[in-house]
Amino acid sequence: MAEKRDYYEILGVSRNASEQEIKKAYRRLAREHHPDANPGDPEAEERFKELTEAYEVLSNPESRRAYDTYGHQVPRGAGAGGYPGGGDPFGGFQDIFEAFFGDRFGGDPFFGGGRTRGPSRGADTEAEVEVSLQEAAFGAEREIRVQTVKNCPVCEGIGGTKSHECPTCGGAGAVRMVRESILGQMVSTQTCSTCRGQGRIIDERCENCQGSGRVSEVIRRTVRIPAGIEDGMRLRVSRAGHAGEPGAPPGDLYVTVRVEEDAELMRDGEDLIHRLRINFVEAALGTEARVPTLDGSREIKIEPGTQPGTTLRLRNEGMPRIRGRGRGDLKIVVDVMVPTRLSSEQRELLEKFEKASGEETYNGSANKDSFFERLRSVFR
Repeated sequence: MAEKRDYYEILGVSRNASEQEIKKAYRRLAREHHPDANPGDPEAEERFKELTEAYEVLSNPESRRAYDTYGHQVPRGAGAGGYPGGGDPFGGFQDIFEAFFGDRFGGDPFFGGGRTRGPSRGADTEAEVEVSLQEAAFGAEREIRVQTVKNCPVCEGIGGTKSHECPTCGGAGAVRMVRESILGQMVSTQTCSTCRGQGRIIDERCENCQGSGRVSEVIRRTVRIPAGIEDGMRLRVSRAGHAGEPGAPPGDLYVTVRVEEDAELMRDGEDLIHRLRINFVEAALGTEARVPTLDGSREIKIEPGTQPGTTLRLRNEGMPRIRGRGRGDLKIVVDVMVPTRLSSEQRELLEKFEKASGEETYNGSANKDSFFERLRSVFR
């Protein structure tokens, strides 16, 4: 945290400066460093805040005396009550900022908080659903159960079955405060302390909600899962969350979608990948095989001499594009199985095949990519 500068140095006055000199220096510097006069300077607000803090301390005889004695480390109760306001060195600092910036700094602990705000929107709530790859591809509906906080139906969120208008704020939930400052009369609005911003005084507490105005209940909702959704995506259901304060809207419901892994099809973005196993004889001689797709199984042709890792592509057989039109592809990666257990007869036949084979038997794959290059291309 940066060390605070000397207040006299900030205002550019001597330690013996009179109250009038301090006020004159502050007004001149405040006009010069006001954020509205420096629209392109992001540090203008900080400089203005520093100036105002220095002025608020030095313009008050008690706080100035405490500052001259202890500097920035004023102990509680020092001098005649320390800084004005029971230890707050800024006094009417908040009012000055209200005059220039309105409610921009409301709620910040630096300015004392306690600022009036409108009724708060309800909190969001979350849920999670699981769908199969097929459902993620073509869309589905899911019924979910969500526990939410709602306004009590008996007292309509007030907290009491009988109530009357707050006499302090007249039902507004807020009161206006008028203060005098160096810039003139300042008007601020604060939450009514009598009704705590509710605008009404409870005469008879609601038994249904025990006076809280809220009840918890489990709600069933049907959620539509859009076609092409990916694992981890969240759906937003507007105004389906917890109830807000009286007069404010409820929060939203966010549903996280989990897509189950499929035994036959692996997802790679908009594409699907299937591992097709054939034996080395089928790879050498060629064959026909059935492969699964989202629309059912389909027969494909395996050309003679097909190498391990060869990828066959079925266009538009992948996942629908959730943010566009069309579908991805289905990539079929050929996995050639080599026998691990051979009978004497099988071994003899293979040995004869090996003796009858020459380099030209395998030349068909000599100029092709390596197995790892072919496999890597599947995920590109």
